[in-house]
Amino acid sequence: MQDVKLRIRILGSGTSTGVPTIGCLCSVCTSKDPKNWRSRSSLLITRVDNQSHLVIDTTPDFRSQILKANVHRLENVLYTHTHADHCHGFDDLRAFYFIHKTHMNCYLKKRFHEEIRTRFSYAFQDTGYLGTAPKVLLHEVPESIFKVNDLEIEAIELPHGGILTTAYRIGSFAYATDFKIFSDEHIAKWKGKVKTMVASGLRFREHLTHSTIPETLALFEKLEIEKGYLTHLSHEVDYKRDQNHLPKNVQFAYDGLTFDI
Repeated sequence: MQDVKLRIRILGSGTSTGVPTIGCLCSVCTSKDPKNWRSRSSLLITRVDNQSHLVIDTTPDFRSQILKANVHRLENVLYTHTHADHCHGFDDLRAFYFIHKTHMNCYLKKRFHEEIRTRFSYAFQDTGYLGTAPKVLLHEVPESIFKVNDLEIEAIELPHGGILTTAYRIGSFAYATDFKIFSDEHIAKWKGKVKTMVASGLRFREHLTHSTIPETLALFEKLEIEKGYLTHLSHEVDYKRDQNHLPKNVQFAYDGLTFDI
């Protein structure tokens, strides 16, 4: 893997409802701590040398996330899967075309292509829509290592209920969200390669389709992660209170958290 300095920014750190959750008056949803205010989970990766950007997932909060990150040009997006909280900011990709007249490259597993084409049909076929549609090129995430922005990317697939989601590794950094387990095969594949990881840990209680905080902490140990960040957090997690339950090398992610690797 090439020696490239990357800047990682947590665009969003919340679960599918976001936090505060609509209609909820719990202590986290009414908290004044900005680290408890979580938009839907996504990530920005910036090459420090040339300031080129790569986004993982376009959430329903994508517009506000990308404005806060002060990103003016974007040409590449990776998708983990097509649940609404991870792709329904798709339409806001068109804003980059307004200025730069460059098609957006969207990378996702082949089985999701038809769903994206159907859900956002106006971007791929003449539906009579008179507005400006996103200008998008869909690319298949292959089984082998592939390159985006001259970065070598490895993808693995993880179970999430009835579907598989895609986790990504770039050098010693990995991002995995909306998964239940890592198989022994995947652990063996990434062990020793990943030093910093952002991974979902929905809450402390058990969940049928999401890895919980205890499960993700156990995963970090198995992978021998040096620095771990927990994302896709529900309103059951209070940033300040629950940080005391984490090991020293792990912290909760929050919107806007930025670090270099």
